[in-house]
Amino acid sequence: MTPGIKVIVVGAIANLLLSIFKFIGGILGNSVALVADAIHSLSDLMTDVIVLFTHRIGQMPQDEDHPYGHGRAETIGATVIGLFIIATGIGVIYETWQALGESSGKTPGWLAVIAATLSIIINEGLFHYTRRVGEATQSPSLLANAWHHRSDAISSIAALIGIIGAGQGFPFMDPLAGAVVGVMIVKVGIDITREGVRDLMDTALSEEHIKKIHSILTEIPEVIHFHDLRSRVIGGEFLIDVHIIVDPEMTVTEGHRVAEIARRSLIKAF
Repeated sequence: MTPGIKVIVVGAIANLLLSIFKFIGGILGNSVALVADAIHSLSDLMTDVIVLFTHRIGQMPQDEDHPYGHGRAETIGATVIGLFIIATGIGVIYETWQALGESSGKTPGWLAVIAATLSIIINEGLFHYTRRVGEATQSPSLLANAWHHRSDAISSIAALIGIIGAGQGFPFMDPLAGAVVGVMIVKVGIDITREGVRDLMDTALSEEHIKKIHSILTEIPEVIHFHDLRSRVIGGEFLIDVHIIVDPEMTVTEGHRVAEIARRSLIKAF
C-alpha cells in the first residue's frame, strides 16, 4: 500500500467513526451544530472515495495515449471535491436555518462538548498527516482532502463555541454556530474548486514563480536571452517551456549542454 493510499484509508476510517460519534453526540446531546458537523464528516467520507479513485489514476505512469501522464485525474478529483464541499455547506446552512425557527429549547449537554472536542483533535491530526503525504507526492487531490480535514476541525471549533454558548443561557448560539459551520464549509469548497479550475484551464504559474524562473535563467552565463516562456500545472507537477538563446558560435553539443543546465536548475528549484 502506497503512502497516498494509506493516508486516504486512514482518513476514511476516521471520518466514518467521527460522523457516527458526532451524530450520536449531537442527537443525545441536543446540539444542532454538532449534527451539522457530523454531516460535514460524512461528506469527508464520501470525498475520500473520490480521492482514492482519482489518486490511483493520477499515479499511473505515462503511456502512448497520455504522454504527459495521468495527473489531470487528480486535478479533476480535487475540483469535484471542492464542488461536493460547497453543496454540503449549503445543505448545512439550510438545515441550521430551519433549526433557528424550530428551536426545541433544550440545552446541549456534555456529550456534545466531548464529541466536538474529540473531532477537533482528530481532524487537525488528519490535516497535518494528509498534507505531509500530499506535499511529498505532489498530489492535488490529497492536498484538497487535507484542507477538507482542516475545514472539519474549524467547523468543530465553531460547533463547540455554539454548544458552550447555548449551555451558558444563549440557546440561539448553537444553531447559529451551525450556520457559521456551513459558511466555512462553502468557503473551503470555493477555494479548492477555484484552484482546480485554474489548473484544468492551464493557467500559468503565479507571478512569484515566473520571477523565480527569470532569476534562474538569467544567472546562467551562457544564456544570452530567453523568450516564449510558458507554464502550467498537471497533477501537482510544474511544466515549463522556454526558448533560450545562446552564442551562435556554439556547437550543437555545447548548446545542448546549456539547455541541460537550465533544465536541471529549474527542476532543482521546483
